[in-house]
Amino acid sequence: MSDAYDYGVARSGPLKLVKKKKDIFKKKKKTKKEINPDIPKERRTDAEKRHDDMQMKRKMERIEKMAEKSYRDRVKDFNEKLERAPEHNDMPKVGPG
Repeated sequence: MSDAYDYGVARSGPLKLVKKKKDIFKKKKKTKKEINPDIPKERRTDAEKRHDDMQMKRKMERIEKMAEKSYRDRVKDFNEKLERAPEHNDMPKVGPG
């Protein structure tokens, strides 16, 4: 009976668990790469650069176009557009009346 207590079970106090070897599961430390600020990180191709330039150019054109009209003018144009549009949401009169 005493042989059962000799294998992994403490005779008094809480149970003691067998620990695994830590050297097997040791994590490798990550080394930080030092970034040299003198070297640019630009890795875009020429086509990507041209694409970005064109996008910026078009964006600036849109901003300039919107800046030409004041808020009051835009509201006026919008109201005129709504007046010309047919009214689809009107309910037709049905029945006598």
